[in-house]
Amino acid sequence: MRAEHICIRLFHFPTKGNMQTENKYPFTKKQFDALTEEQTQVLDAVAGFLTDIVLSEGTDLTDEFISETFNLLRLCEGCVPEEELWDDISCTIRKKFCAVYQVGMELAERELPQRGFKERDAFSFCIVVEPDYGDSTHVAVLDYNKPTCYLHEWNKAWNLGFSNLAALADEVLRIKSHLVEQVVNHCTKKHVFIVLDGGLVQKIVGLPDGLHATVLDYDVEDANQEHLQVSPIDGKLCYITSF
Repeated sequence: MRAEHICIRLFHFPTKGNMQTENKYPFTKKQFDALTEEQTQVLDAVAGFLTDIVLSEGTDLTDEFISETFNLLRLCEGCVPEEELWDDISCTIRKKFCAVYQVGMELAERELPQRGFKERDAFSFCIVVEPDYGDSTHVAVLDYNKPTCYLHEWNKAWNLGFSNLAALADEVLRIKSHLVEQVVNHCTKKHVFIVLDGGLVQKIVGLPDGLHATVLDYDVEDANQEHLQVSPIDGKLCYITSF
């Protein structure tokens, strides 16, 4: 399985002195009203994951209500806000990461069929979260029908926090876009061109990154024995050219 390692950006971590003192409600109605339609849909999905509430259908949204809805994802000093702590902190950390990564994955699952990629045919997402309250939490999105890893990222739980709603929406959209791009790249047929001249391979164009081609030419009649090599396939003498 080829895992793609992506170092994700760290979010601003405020100092202890100004944590939550300048603004009692980090997520506000003003921020929500300034979102694009796409960002609003993303936050509806995140809110639905956290609380089964669709914010855009609310008629009396307040700063307090919005901040309570996304409280798990606000900037804080610890792995999660103190008021979100339960008996098993690992479960809370997993929920925090899933609110971002699983929602991004589910949004990708909705978009890919619209592009002609059927679930269980072109892709079958499976998310794995390994929570850790002392070190980095790892998140991987795999394909349970293919030996494919579409995403592997890690971050410390206290760094996964957002100062405003737009930043939260954009991070979920980044994950969704990455997964869509990965599936498209895995499923799109790639053309490799082999250029011959006088029966000999001159060059190969279009090899994917990380792959190498080796040409074995067994047409060795009247060949200069000094130029021949032993074939790695059957041990016979041949011309070997690597690209």
